[in-house]
Amino acid sequence: MKDKDKKQLFSYLDDEDLTFTKEDRAKTFNKIHQKEREKQNNTSQSRRINRLGPILGSVVVIILAIGLLIPTLYSQESADQQQASQQNDSSFSALLIGENLASHRSEFNILMTYNNSDKSVNLVPIPRDAYVEILNAEGDSLEKDKLTHAYAFSRSPEAVLTTVSHLFDFPIDYYSVIPTEEIKKTLGISEGVEREEVVKEDRVGKLIKEQLSISQFKDLINGSQSNFPTEIFNQFDNNLESIQVIDMEEGIEEKIINGIYYKKINNSVLEETSQKLKQHLGE
Repeated sequence: MKDKDKKQLFSYLDDEDLTFTKEDRAKTFNKIHQKEREKQNNTSQSRRINRLGPILGSVVVIILAIGLLIPTLYSQESADQQQASQQNDSSFSALLIGENLASHRSEFNILMTYNNSDKSVNLVPIPRDAYVEILNAEGDSLEKDKLTHAYAFSRSPEAVLTTVSHLFDFPIDYYSVIPTEEIKKTLGISEGVEREEVVKEDRVGKLIKEQLSISQFKDLINGSQSNFPTEIFNQFDNNLESIQVIDMEEGIEEKIINGIYYKKINNSVLEETSQKLKQHLGE
């Protein structure tokens, strides 16, 4: 392009009027104000975030502290519960089985509960001729018969334990097998009157009340075949203070079933006795 042409072009542009209307000016100012407001908003938001930062940090610290504290409290509570449970576990139940060594029958069956809080024992003599559902050691039902036959069926104290547990509807912890002769000697039972006057007529409970001292009772168990853990037996042996006999005689009826003599324990008396023993155990 020649210099002359260039001059004419720039001359034309110089002559062109620059128009900047009132409306244009308003739009321009609005844009400026809008940018100022956006800048202020961003600044305010930044300030709020800066203020919230320490607050959020404190909240996070509190949450973490609670998260660390709760397991500690729960662990302490669990330990306390475990200790209370262990103390309660010191109470126990047991079955004292008087074995006739000749016939391998259980001539005496005495259910016992020991309460660790007041160091007391409850004893429940169960008639040898009691009509019960006999179970084996695994809990399988065999047949209904006299309780005295439960030992003879399996030659196992566990079978008698399971049978009596089923009868009274709560688990019995331990057993103690004592020769019948030792029990008779302790209770002052002579051979001539044993069956008619003692066993059949349920005088066992009365004789226990009259004849059995705490020391004699301990000696019987101490010299027996038993599954008592040593620590449990030692605690019981050292702390026993009283013995109470619970007699079910009023709830027992004589029955002849298929020509065989039995003793039937009334269900209400059985349930009442079971509840007393459970309460004594702290259940």
